[in-house]
Amino acid sequence: MNELLLLALAFGRISLGSFAGGLASIALIYHEVVIHYHWLSPEEFEQMISLAQMSPGPIAVNAATYIGKRLAGLPGAAVATAFMVGTPIILLLTITYTIKFFSISTKAKHKITQSLRPGVAALLTASALRLLSSSLGEPIYILLTPLALFLLLKSKAKDQPSLAIILCGALAVATALAARAL
Repeated sequence: MNELLLLALAFGRISLGSFAGGLASIALIYHEVVIHYHWLSPEEFEQMISLAQMSPGPIAVNAATYIGKRLAGLPGAAVATAFMVGTPIILLLTITYTIKFFSISTKAKHKITQSLRPGVAALLTASALRLLSSSLGEPIYILLTPLALFLLLKSKAKDQPSLAIILCGALAVATALAARAL
């Protein structure tokens, strides 16, 4: 099957399940890209996610652009990104007009929204566990993970999460440099 069509199908499916945001979509992207299509190895996926997180913009869009470019060049990047962004827009417009047409009550809308929460929580948990398991391969990361969690939950850095990320990154670089010097 044509690579561009496969990218459109894959990122269209991913975007339909990504209502919880970028981090929740990591589990969906992993399933499509690593397990279903075998476009990336687990190690390549981890590197791609790190790159997508560091780049400005939504992680899922950055990942779609990266994978599309890798597989089919600039047209692949355009198709993957368009389906990652366009599919939910079309879905939300359809839902909005359906709600307006059928005059669904506010209480029913609230129940619909509440019913999505368990699925969203499951996607976030799966993504968090995937990221955590990938960071436990090196001893320094075993130490940095609880430090980052502490900084995000109990310190002044909880209001500025980027500080925790920068601090952990700096500690990892310092540790790598110190190990290299020995």
